[in-house]
Amino acid sequence: MDYKILTSNNADALWAKVKNKIDEGWKPVGGHQAVEWHRQNRYAGKQHMDTIIKVEYSQTIIKE
Repeated sequence: MDYKILTSNNADALWAKVKNKIDEGWKPVGGHQAVEWHRQNRYAGKQHMDTIIKVEYSQTIIKE
């Protein structure tokens, strides 16, 4: 048995990677995960304007 962990910074791109691997005979194990790996608050002077959040999506797959 072999396994891989597929990752992407975009949920749609992860979906495409998983779909391609399924077509090659791989099988997803469990659900996907989304992990926040960067957060940046942006200010104009002392006024909070917005927050940039970067997320990494992952899915474990196996091939028997």
